[in-house]
Amino acid sequence: MNPVVKIVISLLVAAAAWALLHFVPTLPLPLVLVAATVITALLVSVPAGSTSPVTAAGADHDSFEDAPAPTATGPRDEGQVKWFNVSKGFGFITKDNGDEIFVHFRSIRGEGRRGLREGQRVTFVESHTDKGPQAEDVEGL
Repeated sequence: MNPVVKIVISLLVAAAAWALLHFVPTLPLPLVLVAATVITALLVSVPAGSTSPVTAAGADHDSFEDAPAPTATGPRDEGQVKWFNVSKGFGFITKDNGDEIFVHFRSIRGEGRRGLREGQRVTFVESHTDKGPQAEDVEGL
């Protein structure tokens, strides 16, 4: 969740707590503070699966921990990672026949921060996009 959104939520909860104390002055202050803290913590802690998806341009680099790569169907090829830039989230694989193929971090099997090492042997399914061939369902060997 965006830090600005978290701050706005915190301020709204604080305003609601202040209003509650203003209109119901008999409420004990510590109880209202604890309730506001718990409510804020619950509202700003978003479950891992409900984060916003990565933009098509890959600008949201903190979202490398989004959903696992979907399983692609088709014949599997093998190759070796030519290079992979973890901060940009993409790279290239040299297929066993010498052709190069693009790979995006979302196509790598696994959860959390996914990446590949230069020289790593991988298996993948080749798909064809309007920008050329792309490796899908990439798995290290």
